[in-house]
Amino acid sequence: MNSEEALYNLTKEIDARVVAVERAAKTGEALPLVLTIGAGLGTVTVDGLGGLVSVDLDRDAVAGQTGASLAGHVQRAITNAESAAVTRRRSMIDDAAGEGR
Repeated sequence: MNSEEALYNLTKEIDARVVAVERAAKTGEALPLVLTIGAGLGTVTVDGLGGLVSVDLDRDAVAGQTGASLAGHVQRAITNAESAAVTRRRSMIDDAAGEGR
């Protein structure tokens, strides 16, 4: 293989990797993430970038909580969901870029 062919093949590989990374980033952004709130209190949903979408509480489970306890559980769940969404998207991009090998 001559140097022009090698360069052409390398360019094609780079282009394919860029497309894969862009696709992974878009997929990661589009996938919501739902996590359970501790003590069975409900769920939190974030978008693929970690932005809060909703907090859904189980009315019966909430009745047994103090305000401080409920707030603590919900805050932890939101923080965990935000972090998990960002980590998931980053991992998807790294895998597409071949950095997860």
